[in-house]
Amino acid sequence: MNKALISVLGNDQPGIMAAVATVITEHGGNIENLSQTLLQSVFGALLMVSMPEDAQCEELHKALQQVGQKMRLSIHVDPWDEQPTPWQENPPEVQPYILTVIGPDRRGLVAEVSTQLARHGVNITNIQAIFKGGKNPMDNLMVFEVDVPRSTIMQDLRDALHEVGQRLDIEIDTQHRKIFESVSNISN
Repeated sequence: MNKALISVLGNDQPGIMAAVATVITEHGGNIENLSQTLLQSVFGALLMVSMPEDAQCEELHKALQQVGQKMRLSIHVDPWDEQPTPWQENPPEVQPYILTVIGPDRRGLVAEVSTQLARHGVNITNIQAIFKGGKNPMDNLMVFEVDVPRSTIMQDLRDALHEVGQRLDIEIDTQHRKIFESVSNISN
């Protein structure tokens, strides 16, 4: 089975996923995995699609380009021949954590936090960030969903993130996902 990775970007409007999914179906494709989000008014999606053996990505790409022109979207199709990374081939046993970052928006903030996570072998599985600017700390929030290897010494990771927080005048909190969800459920 052929696979294709499709990216879709553009101004949000009703019908984007309907149009894209219809073209994929018409070309014999099946959406295996999909992640879609809105960043302010910008629509973004990544789709992993399986295609019949005799299907060509170029044909699908041309058909999706027509949708893109009509809806003023940037759509890109790449054949996907997954080459696992060493980390994927031999993944460590991990625990799910939620990392929240609150404080004034700063240039390099995402780079600083993500670099520290990488140094400790932590894999980021999802990030959501809202930056409204200004001095109100609650107007600037990032939530990282991460997989932390069980071999990671959590106090060392927390200390490293605390140092980043001190330097950038932000608050960084790390909680196991189960604790985070329990606290969220109580406060709702």
